[in-house]
Parts: sequence; C-alpha cells; structure tokens
Amino acid sequence: MTDREREIEYYRQVEDFFAGLRGVPHVLSPRDFQLLREWWRDGVPLAAVLGGIAEVFEKKRERNDPDPVVSLTYCRHAVARHARALAEARTGRHAPSAEAPPGTPPGEALEAIAEALEAAARETGAAAARRALSGAVDRLRRTAPRAENEAEAADILASVETWLLAALREALPSEEREALEEEARALARRSGARGEAFDRTVRAAEDRALRRRFRLPRLEIE
Repeated sequence: MTDREREIEYYRQVEDFFAGLRGVPHVLSPRDFQLLREWWRDGVPLAAVLGGIAEVFEKKRERNDPDPVVSLTYCRHAVARHARALAEARTGRHAPSAEAPPGTPPGEALEAIAEALEAAARETGAAAARRALSGAVDRLRRTAPRAENEAEAADILASVETWLLAALREALPSEEREALEEEARALARRSGARGEAFDRTVRAAEDRALRRRFRLPRLEIE
C-alpha cells in the first residue's frame, strides 16, 4: 500500500467510525477534514483518533447529554489525550495534568486550570515567563464566564493555550529560543515532513518543548 493509499484509508476509517457512533450517515465538513488531515500529517495514531472519538461519545451517553456530537472538533482534546497516553506508554513519562474530574461544570473546570497555571507561574524563575503565565490566567478568567458547555470551554482553552505558547516563546532568552527552534527543525527533518506539514511539525515540536520547559499543565477539560 502506498503512502497516499494509507492516508486515504486513515480518513475512511475515521469517517466510518464517526458515522457509526452517530448512527446516521455523515460526511465530514471542510473544517473537520482539515483537522483530520492535520492528525494524519502530525502522525497521530489511528488508535488515538478512534479512542478519543469513542471517549467523547461514551461520556455523552454517561451524562445523558441529548446534544449530538456533530463535528470532529468536539473530539480534538480527547484525541490529543489518547495520543499523549500512547506516547507516554512508550517512554514511561507522564505530563502534569490540570484536568478536572468528569462531570465538573465548565466554569469550575476552567478555574481549576487557571489555578494550575498560577502554580506554574510561581514555580518559574523567569520574570517574563511569569508575566506570560499570569496573562494567560487573566485571559482565562475573563473569558470563562462565556463557556456554557464543554465545547465552548474547549474553544476558550485552545485560544488561551495558543496565546500562552506564543508569549512563552517570546519570553525565552534569544539563545535559548534559537536552540529550541533549531532542535524542532531537526526533529521535523528527521520525520521526513515536507512543505506545510514540515512547518506544522516544527511548531508542534516547539510547543512540546515549551510545555516541558515551563512544566505547563494540560489545558483540557473532561
């Protein structure tokens, strides 16, 4: 099977699995297909994608939540958790977590994450990094009241995390930032990624390094 055939099969299996759990025929939206392409290009294992999707549907059933899962976007954080779990199983390492217990209201879950970020700010010795982390806490607490459900809370967290990682990247001393960027590019070159996929691989590697460097909690809710 060629690389292109494997890619198409990956898409087909995810789309069929998602439709099967929904119980109705389903065609991925352009936004969902773009997310699926990113998972493929970033090397997210099919097992992590299917496991994350299944988790979201199962939690919906456990809560008797009548709102249907209509988009892969609702599953992206669960997929990320499953991908990390698979990676950690291989390396034996575990990242700190700020996840709230299942069933926690979105506002409470976001507050728990804000407190975890405050703890990370206290632990860092770099003033610029403390300012970035404090800024993320402020953004999170200002936007948290808008979250009426898990999907909205997940969107808020994604926005805050994107801002925080960019701020922390800028907070690094220039030599450390250049070393981080060069290491990320080396990892991307070894992955064989090309073009747009290369750029995404570099950014993903930089983000992972920043999370380790500042011991960031996982910005996720159950």
